[in-house]
Amino acid sequence: MSLFVEVESVEKNTKVIINLDTVIEIAPLAAGGCALFFADSTAAGGKTQYKVKDSYELFKQFAMQTVSADDIAKRVKSLKVGAAVLDIPKL
Repeated sequence: MSLFVEVESVEKNTKVIINLDTVIEIAPLAAGGCALFFADSTAAGGKTQYKVKDSYELFKQFAMQTVSADDIAKRVKSLKVGAAVLDIPKL
């Protein structure tokens, strides 16, 4: 199921609904708002830019957090070891 959001288009000067599943990159703009990039095999660089007035912070809520090796190590360390230990036979 696709995820649609309503944004304020700079070019159209009105609200539009976009499918976030088709967005390949989101970049904040120095003047405010964001540039959304969609895959486009006919465009130079293979993507088309669409400017919106909405804040970059709005889109960050949809991003998955990256996980570092340190994050994984901390998580593994915090796991409680159960009483049962698997006995794996040696070959």
